[in-house]
Amino acid sequence: MFFSCVKPKDTATAPGLAVYKTKGDYFNKAFVFMNSSGIYGYMTYYSSRYNSISRFKVTGTDTTYSGRVRLIDGYVLCTEWSKDMVFLNWTMNQYLDYEINHHSEYIPIDTLKAHILDANPFTELYYDPHRPRKYELSDSAEINRIIRNGELGKYFKRLK
Repeated sequence: MFFSCVKPKDTATAPGLAVYKTKGDYFNKAFVFMNSSGIYGYMTYYSSRYNSISRFKVTGTDTTYSGRVRLIDGYVLCTEWSKDMVFLNWTMNQYLDYEINHHSEYIPIDTLKAHILDANPFTELYYDPHRPRKYELSDSAEINRIIRNGELGKYFKRLK
């Protein structure tokens, strides 16, 4: 078996990862970005233009989002995040189904607003401030060690 210490170029220069805890188990929930002015951004997964479907693994009737990894003690490691991230009551599978069933990568803002589950979900939020970023999703064992040692604040910047 071969292991490499070299990070792939396409992810090494991407924005930093986040490590967070939420009020509930939102691991499989879809999300949007919202501030005091309202929803200002959301993901599209049914998009041939952006090849966004590659963010999912579909097995049977289950759809798994590849941008999150469960960590110990209820923490989540995430590639697509913002301090303005809010979770919907839709799973990622339901979100993708909506786009496919409506033959559109655009979901009306009013529909998204009606499905907000938690507009202030984070109990803790840290991010990797390094550019290029220091950690990848594949570094979950190392990040679990950091959590076990109580050192999140040493390696990640705390926002909440």
